[in-house]
Amino acid sequence: MTLQGKVVLITGSSTGIGKATAVKFAEEGAKVVINYHAGKKEGEETLSQIKKITNDCMLVQADVSEPEDVERLFESVLEKFSTVDILVNNAAIPTDKVDFMKASYEDMKEMLDNDITSVLMCSQAAARIMLKQGHGKILNTSSVRGWEYGGRAPVYAASKAAVNSFTRTFAKELAPDIQVNAVGPGFVKTRVYDTRSPEQLEGFIEQTKLKRWITPEEIADAFIFLAKNDAITGQVIYVEAGFMLK
Repeated sequence: MTLQGKVVLITGSSTGIGKATAVKFAEEGAKVVINYHAGKKEGEETLSQIKKITNDCMLVQADVSEPEDVERLFESVLEKFSTVDILVNNAAIPTDKVDFMKASYEDMKEMLDNDITSVLMCSQAAARIMLKQGHGKILNTSSVRGWEYGGRAPVYAASKAAVNSFTRTFAKELAPDIQVNAVGPGFVKTRVYDTRSPEQLEGFIEQTKLKRWITPEEIADAFIFLAKNDAITGQVIYVEAGFMLK
């Protein structure tokens, strides 16, 4: 499938993987909707970068863990572009904020609301549009932590395991006209790791078989592949530099 003229909504796309994915879709000729929650400056910078590629783009502030914001986000997209052809559920909190044994109910709820409830709500909204038009693709950002035991961040790992299960379940429900897939990144060099010590950073890479970081652009390439392919559904493609190999 060509992506020329397709309307792509990418949640959490002002920085990191989401930003790289938005740029890649723009380069493929898609109409791109950038979403941010709190990073207005970063969102505007991403919009400016994409406008150098195409004017068919827009920036929408929305907290996709909140039902009212999800509704407003999709209404804004429909008002400008009339449809949604591809949804990329990328918005998430990247790791547990506190040690699990010290986590409060509020800590756990915030993580789950951002990392799985947002996926459910946005996918529901997108699927309603896609079912009416008879086609569409829903792509989710998972993680190696959703499958491989990591020994840390239990709530994050649980949320990503839920993303994997939802991907397979919803793919079956929406077939044959709509495909649902996910990309599971490994250690991607984003600002999430900016506070880590050199020793910690080296330790992450030593866990991979390829002994290297993954770039946000390489994750974006996986999303582009899935968006173009009409023969794949219910799958999680891991881009993880051999981290999961034993």
